[in-house]
Amino acid sequence: MILVPHYVDRSAIEGLGLFCAQALKAGEAIYRYDWRFVMVMTDAEVRELPAAMQQAVLKYSYRGRGARRLSGAMYYCADDSRFMNHSDAPSTLWREEAGVYVAARDLPAGSELSCDYRDFCEPEDCEFEL
Repeated sequence: MILVPHYVDRSAIEGLGLFCAQALKAGEAIYRYDWRFVMVMTDAEVRELPAAMQQAVLKYSYRGRGARRLSGAMYYCADDSRFMNHSDAPSTLWREEAGVYVAARDLPAGSELSCDYRDFCEPEDCEFEL
Protein backbone atom coordinates (compact mmCIF):
# COMPACT_ATOMS: atom_id res chain seq x y z
CA MET A 1 0.00 0.00 0.00
CA ILE A 2 1.20 3.49 -0.79
CA LEU A 3 2.24 5.30 2.39
CA VAL A 4 2.67 8.85 1.05
CA PRO A 5 0.37 11.42 -0.57
CA HIS A 6 0.47 10.70 -4.30
CA TYR A 7 -1.30 11.02 -7.62
CA VAL A 8 -1.39 9.31 -11.01
CA ASP A 9 -0.46 11.29 -14.12
CA ARG A 10 1.18 10.91 -17.53
CA SER A 11 4.65 9.42 -17.29
CA ALA A 12 7.78 10.18 -19.28
CA ILE A 13 8.68 6.51 -18.75
CA GLU A 14 5.49 4.94 -20.12
CA GLY A 15 1.75 5.58 -20.09
CA LEU A 16 0.62 6.58 -16.62
CA GLY A 17 2.92 6.82 -13.62
CA LEU A 18 2.80 7.34 -9.87
CA PHE A 19 4.01 10.69 -8.50
CA CYS A 20 4.62 11.99 -4.99
CA ALA A 21 2.34 14.88 -4.00
CA GLN A 22 4.84 16.25 -1.49
CA ALA A 23 8.62 16.31 -1.11
CA LEU A 24 10.14 13.10 0.26
CA LYS A 25 13.42 12.60 2.12
CA ALA A 26 15.93 9.91 1.17
CA GLY A 27 15.05 6.73 3.07
CA GLU A 28 11.41 7.72 3.69
CA ALA A 29 9.04 4.74 3.41
CA ILE A 30 6.84 4.96 0.31
CA TYR A 31 5.24 1.52 -0.12
CA ARG A 32 4.66 -1.51 2.10
CA TYR A 33 3.18 -4.79 0.91
CA ASP A 34 -0.26 -5.23 2.48
CA TRP A 35 -2.35 -8.25 1.48
CA ARG A 36 -5.53 -6.14 1.73
CA PHE A 37 -4.42 -4.21 -1.37
CA VAL A 38 -3.20 -7.17 -3.44
CA MET A 39 -5.49 -9.75 -5.02
CA VAL A 40 -4.21 -13.21 -5.90
CA MET A 41 -5.85 -14.47 -9.10
CA THR A 42 -5.32 -17.83 -10.74
CA ASP A 43 -4.59 -17.98 -14.44
CA ALA A 44 -7.92 -19.81 -14.87
CA GLU A 45 -9.79 -16.96 -13.14
CA VAL A 46 -8.12 -14.41 -15.40
CA ARG A 47 -9.00 -16.46 -18.51
CA GLU A 48 -12.69 -16.27 -17.47
CA LEU A 49 -12.68 -12.45 -17.57
CA PRO A 50 -13.69 -10.41 -20.63
CA ALA A 51 -10.71 -9.78 -22.93
CA ALA A 52 -10.36 -6.10 -21.98
CA MET A 53 -10.22 -6.95 -18.27
CA GLN A 54 -7.72 -9.77 -18.92
CA GLN A 55 -5.38 -7.24 -20.52
CA ALA A 56 -5.75 -4.83 -17.59
CA VAL A 57 -5.04 -7.57 -15.06
CA LEU A 58 -2.01 -8.78 -17.01
CA LYS A 59 -0.64 -5.23 -17.32
CA TYR A 60 -0.76 -4.60 -13.57
CA SER A 61 0.10 -8.04 -12.20
CA TYR A 62 3.20 -9.98 -11.26
CA ARG A 63 3.98 -13.57 -10.22
CA GLY A 64 6.52 -12.80 -7.51
CA ARG A 65 10.16 -13.66 -7.05
CA GLY A 66 12.05 -16.52 -5.43
CA ALA A 67 10.13 -18.30 -2.67
CA ARG A 68 7.20 -15.90 -3.18
CA ARG A 69 6.84 -16.68 -6.89
CA LEU A 70 3.41 -18.06 -7.78
CA SER A 71 2.92 -20.75 -10.39
CA GLY A 72 -0.42 -20.64 -12.20
CA ALA A 73 -1.46 -17.46 -10.41
CA MET A 74 -0.50 -13.82 -10.07
CA TYR A 75 -0.66 -10.85 -7.73
CA TYR A 76 -2.84 -7.93 -8.87
CA CYS A 77 -2.20 -4.61 -7.13
CA ALA A 78 -5.54 -3.03 -6.27
CA ASP A 79 -4.13 0.34 -5.16
CA ASP A 80 -2.25 3.00 -7.12
CA SER A 81 1.06 1.14 -6.68
CA ARG A 82 0.16 -0.60 -9.95
CA PHE A 83 1.09 2.65 -11.73
CA MET A 84 4.71 2.59 -10.52
CA ASN A 85 6.87 2.19 -13.62
CA HIS A 86 10.16 0.32 -13.97
CA SER A 87 13.47 2.14 -14.11
CA ASP A 88 17.05 0.88 -14.14
CA ALA A 89 17.82 3.95 -11.99
CA PRO A 90 14.65 3.99 -9.82
CA SER A 91 13.56 6.74 -7.45
CA THR A 92 12.71 4.07 -4.84
CA LEU A 93 14.72 1.21 -3.38
CA TRP A 94 13.45 -2.08 -1.93
CA ARG A 95 14.50 -2.71 1.68
CA GLU A 96 13.93 -6.43 2.17
CA GLU A 97 14.60 -6.36 5.92
CA ALA A 98 11.85 -3.78 6.45
CA GLY A 99 9.56 -4.96 3.65
CA VAL A 100 9.24 -1.47 2.20
CA TYR A 101 10.20 0.66 -0.74
CA VAL A 102 11.94 3.86 0.36
CA ALA A 103 12.93 7.05 -1.45
CA ALA A 104 16.31 6.45 -3.11
CA ARG A 105 17.21 10.12 -2.69
CA ASP A 106 15.51 13.37 -1.74
CA LEU A 107 12.56 13.75 -4.12
CA PRO A 108 10.80 17.05 -4.75
CA ALA A 109 7.00 17.09 -4.93
CA GLY A 110 5.89 15.95 -8.38
CA SER A 111 8.68 13.38 -8.79
CA GLU A 112 7.75 10.13 -10.48
CA LEU A 113 8.01 7.14 -8.16
CA SER A 114 9.67 4.31 -10.05
CA CYS A 115 11.08 0.95 -8.97
CA ASP A 116 13.18 -1.87 -10.36
CA TYR A 117 10.74 -4.64 -11.31
CA ARG A 118 13.52 -7.19 -10.77
CA ASP A 119 12.99 -6.62 -7.03
CA PHE A 120 9.72 -8.58 -7.16
CA CYS A 121 9.61 -10.37 -10.54
CA GLU A 122 11.65 -13.05 -12.21
CA PRO A 123 13.00 -11.91 -15.61
CA GLU A 124 10.86 -14.42 -17.50
CA ASP A 125 7.70 -12.92 -16.01
CA CYS A 126 7.96 -9.59 -17.81
CA GLU A 127 5.37 -10.78 -20.31
CA PHE A 128 2.58 -13.02 -19.02
CA GLU A 129 1.09 -15.90 -20.89
CA LEU A 130 -2.05 -17.59 -19.64
